[in-house]
Amino acid sequence: MDRPLVDVLRVMEQKKHSNQDEIDRLEEENRQLLALYVVTMGTLGASAFFPVAFLLAQFFSYAAGAAGTRWVLTRAQKVYSLLKNTKALVEAFPEEEIEIFTDLPVPDHGSLDMLVKLRTATKKAVFAIALRTQGKSTITYNEEKEVFYIRRRGGTNRWTPDHVERLGVQGFWLRMNRQEELFGTSRNDRNRPIVKLLVITGETQIGQHPDHLYTEIGDQRVLLLQRRSTVFVLREEQLLPFLKVWLTTPPNK
Repeated sequence: MDRPLVDVLRVMEQKKHSNQDEIDRLEEENRQLLALYVVTMGTLGASAFFPVAFLLAQFFSYAAGAAGTRWVLTRAQKVYSLLKNTKALVEAFPEEEIEIFTDLPVPDHGSLDMLVKLRTATKKAVFAIALRTQGKSTITYNEEKEVFYIRRRGGTNRWTPDHVERLGVQGFWLRMNRQEELFGTSRNDRNRPIVKLLVITGETQIGQHPDHLYTEIGDQRVLLLQRRSTVFVLREEQLLPFLKVWLTTPPNK
């Protein structure tokens, strides 16, 4: 007996998510941004003679100093960071153990950069990851005021928006509105906590903080901020070892 059309459509809608599709989409946007640079600079043949990394560096340099192109610079940096980290994670974990979603929009609260699902024979985990950079600067967290500050050569300013709060809101909204698609349908899927990570990239450094704000995940010493949402704060180079250790070692704090 033929299957009802509605069942066929449901199967089509539930087509397995592909990490490669995410990479392909990011690479295409990356190419479009590079093309924008090439057209803007009037060097249509540049991509035939220079590597992508060189073009990216030139594009960032140009966009940073050109009026009206700040948004292009910001997006180019974000796509580059997403692509770099997505590729690194896909290479580090077997295909059947990792599922990555990028650029997940949340109304009035931007987009969640990465939702990463990891699963082994004995453990499953979900991570909501925000990738952030503030150029050549140092970020510090004021526990009493519950805010981040950015320290640059020219002074110190409050870092907005509140990334701890935003990660919490993004995770909650995605769970309420895209549970089946992103998290699964079983009771365990619905109850599995989202581990929230604020990952600092590029030249931005994390300043020194009181010892009680740190925790250790394996050999990774990271900040642990506990408010309405619990958020780990770490450097980009700590992300991969953090995820690997999480699957085998519970937090010490």
